Amino acid sequence: MKTVFLSAFCFLTGMAQSQTHRFIYDVEYKKDSTQSLTTKENYHLDIGSKDAKYYIRDFFTADSLIVNNIPFPKDLKMNTSNIVVHKLGANDYEEYDMLEGTILKLQTKDSQDWKLTNEKKKVKSLNLQKATAHWGGRNWIAWFTSDIPFQEGPYKFHGLPGLIVELYDDKNNYKFELVQSQKVNQEVKNQFIDYSTQKSILVNREKYVDAKRKYYDSPVNYLRNASGGAKSSDEYYLNDGTLVGQANSREVNLRLKENIKKYNNPIELDKAIQYPL
Repeated sequence: MKTVFLSAFCFLTGMAQSQTHRFIYDVEYKKDSTQSLTTKENYHLDIGSKDAKYYIRDFFTADSLIVNNIPFPKDLKMNTSNIVVHKLGANDYEEYDMLEGTILKLQTKDSQDWKLTNEKKKVKSLNLQKATAHWGGRNWIAWFTSDIPFQEGPYKFHGLPGLIVELYDDKNNYKFELVQSQKVNQEVKNQFIDYSTQKSILVNREKYVDAKRKYYDSPVNYLRNASGGAKSSDEYYLNDGTLVGQANSREVNLRLKENIKKYNNPIELDKAIQYPL
């Protein structure tokens, strides 16, 4: 594990003054569970006075660029990532799923039935204890620390008597590792997250799955409509910088469909959407 954390003493003595506690995780995962190739990204867990927000670091980067009037790099992933908001002290979650220009909002209740073990270890200044749970169709191993008294963790994982520092499943599809902690002396505001939550469309699980399947049926048409009802002759850009027009729309459509089916390995495996052949 990388050397990063605040000492437990400094953390505890600063709690009264700090408005937001930010924890940054390295997340390594397999988009395609049948392959050994992994993707590695940074995610933020911002714990405020009422809720915790979990989101890809690109949202933080984009907000900083706007504030400083700096152009966006093309590899930002804001429009293809989820935002997860957890109401502290409850099992209530709001998940925002971004399909380029369309933002779907799901309200869920999620919790894990953790089994504490007697296994312990010390990493740098933190005392860790092991816990296990079966959740979302996977077997999970967590190492948490009561030195940091937040019952939170990455994504929708929570409920242990301390912050989750390490988390992974027994098939090595997902691994979360805390690499940095920060205190922000104010409630964190992020205009992209605010925009996403305000412009989202509330759907139930059935409508959510239906929207994802419609997106799969013809991603190009779905994105064209999302971009303001552009005509078939109009050109527009995907989030990855691809320019889509009449000449390559069929090729792009097939590529997007293949990726949707191939990269269908969500954290909650039991909620993986089954797409038609």
